[in-house]
Amino acid sequence: MDEKMKLEGEYDIQNFWDLPEGLGQKVKVGKFSPHAPRVQQLSLHEDLIQWSIGFTQTPRSVCTERCGPGFRKSPQEGKPACCFSCTPCPENEISNETGEWN
Repeated sequence: MDEKMKLEGEYDIQNFWDLPEGLGQKVKVGKFSPHAPRVQQLSLHEDLIQWSIGFTQTPRSVCTERCGPGFRKSPQEGKPACCFSCTPCPENEISNETGEWN
């Protein structure tokens, strides 16, 4: 592990459900674990999410978009592990990943 990278904890992802009579409840709908393999870092149960009126799907995040061919994902110092910048691959190096980061 890169010495500059800080170990981070796991994060629960919660959704606030509006219940009758003005009551509300927090419901765990997933988690983020920076220590898991990349394809398993984010676990989300979309079927448990209660959306606000007018919203019906998970919003897209720049932290989960793909880098184009010839680029790789580089962590952003001081930001959560899910955030990255797309930087050009060094000359004479190739990536062994497909570019997807689910």
